Amino acid sequence: MIEFESPKGHYDADACIVWCFDDRFYKLLKAFGKRQGWAHIDLVKVAGGARALAGGPSPDRDFILGEIKKSIRLHHPGKVVLMLHQNCGAYGDSDQFADTGAEDAARGDDLAAAVAFVKDELPGTGVVGYYADFKGIYPLAS
Repeated sequence: MIEFESPKGHYDADACIVWCFDDRFYKLLKAFGKRQGWAHIDLVKVAGGARALAGGPSPDRDFILGEIKKSIRLHHPGKVVLMLHQNCGAYGDSDQFADTGAEDAARGDDLAAAVAFVKDELPGTGVVGYYADFKGIYPLAS
């Protein structure tokens, strides 16, 4: 058993983040949140991060969108952050691309589609996209 006293009070989240469960990016997530100055986040951690939000209708897309909606209802996050990363196993790794530039471009297109979908579904909600590689994390180019 581990004894630990967790705070009992409710909180408002600084962000709801849809992030991949790939543990190679765990420290990046911590550094990113710290750099943003966030005290509280609601983390939706699933294989592929925002990947399912970029495609057509699916149970995965419905689940992730439902989690974002719950975060908004319960903790009023200031923004929704969608993330994809390089060499993601949910996509089949990087082997399907000629080079990292081609992979990064394809993921950028998917990330833009995911951001557009969430903005359409949740008008008035601040939605931003970030792409991670093994050197850092970068905002989606507008």
